Formats: sequence, C-alpha cells, structure tokens
Amino acid sequence: MKAVCWYGSNDVRVETVPDPKILNPRDAILKVTSATICGSDLHIYDGYIPTMQKGDIIGHEFMGEVVETGSEVKKLKKGDRVVVSSMIGCGQCQYCSSQKWSLCDNTNPNGWIQEKIMGYSTAGIYGYSHAFGGYAGAFAQYVRVPFADLGAVKVPEGLPDEKVLPISDAFPTGYMGADFCDIQPEDTVAVWGCGPVGLFAMRSAYMLGAHRVIAIDRVPERLEMARNFAQAETINFEEIDTGEALKEMT
Repeated sequence: MKAVCWYGSNDVRVETVPDPKILNPRDAILKVTSATICGSDLHIYDGYIPTMQKGDIIGHEFMGEVVETGSEVKKLKKGDRVVVSSMIGCGQCQYCSSQKWSLCDNTNPNGWIQEKIMGYSTAGIYGYSHAFGGYAGAFAQYVRVPFADLGAVKVPEGLPDEKVLPISDAFPTGYMGADFCDIQPEDTVAVWGCGPVGLFAMRSAYMLGAHRVIAIDRVPERLEMARNFAQAETINFEEIDTGEALKEMT
C-alpha cells in the first residue's frame, strides 16, 4: 500500500509499505477513506517530537471502511463505515472504566518514556512517535485499529466524510476546551485562535449555553470563518487592542 512516511524535519515521503495485518483478536483493518492534518502533525513535520523513527507512518485523524476484523471484535463487520478516535483506549482498565480513555493503561507499551519526560503516561496515539506507542498512522491506504469495538464508531447512512471526520479529534478537542470553562447560560465566551479546534470550541460554547462568542485572531480568512461557521463576533488583534475591545464589547 501507499503511505506517508516520516524521515526527519521537513522530510515526509509517499512510499510503498506492507499492508497492516491483524495482530490481536480485538483488531480491525480499515481502508482509509478520509484523513486530515492536525496541528500536532506539524510538530512532527517540523522535527519537534522526539522518538520518531525513519519510515514511521504519520496521521491520527481518520475514518474508513472495515475490511477485516479479529476474532473477538463483536460490534463491527466487514463493510461498516466508521470514524476512529485518534487516541486508543482498551475499554477495560481503571482509566477507561472511569471514561478517561486518553490515559488508558494498556495501549501505550512505551509509557515509561512519557513518564520520564512528563511525569505521567497517556494512551497510545496513531502515528505520533514511539513515546505514544509506536502505532502506524492513518496517512495510508489501510490502517490497523486496535481495540476496534471501542475506538471505531459506526457512521449513520447519508453523512459524507467531511461532516464526520472532525469527530476523530478536532471537534472533541474544541469541545473539551469549552467544557473546561464551566460555561453558564447567558455567558459571553472569548476564544483565542480561529483554526479548526478554535472554531469547534466556539460552536461547542454555544452548545453548552453561551449567549455570545467572541473570536480573536489576526488572519482575515479565519476571522471570516469564525463569523460564518461559528456565528462569532470577531476581533483582529493586529488592528485593535484586544483587552480594550473586550471591555467595550462586554
């Protein structure tokens, strides 16, 4: 199959690599139909993420069609269309049982590396260095999905990929940011940054009860997206003082 492989800072290549195989009975193999670039992928591209190895397949936001399942996969079958969480949970450990899947104890065999760097370890992540488990990523024609019954979610009929793909990472990241703010009804919420995660944070703020959302950025096209996609009021911080503008607007 073809895949996007990392070879160093500013050096990624499309190469022919072996197709993934079922390694564990709870695995599934997906034919990738859509994948998208995360801001975190730029950290890899720029060479800021340690423990990458030459030839690693990158990419962690994706969806696709199930082409094969392991013997213990119960919820999925060949032909199912699914969107996959970028973080890999097992569904059975203490953290997963507490719905803290991003801290799964069982999906990052290299958690000790993170513990040395950060003081704690996270779950495995597709295509994001060996410190995050060393899993092959999804910028490829096919990808292995461990613990597929948990991480792969069936997509209802009639929804195009571009409507569903953000559920893999960008939307829940933005939603989590808004949720951490403890938004109350009629609150005004300011969001710094109008990239994809920022836009989803704005939409999520409304979902959580905000009355007004103010978006702050310097890129005119992104500010326009905030107005059109997220129904936000906007501030261009290169044109006016943000603090003074917020005081005046609120």
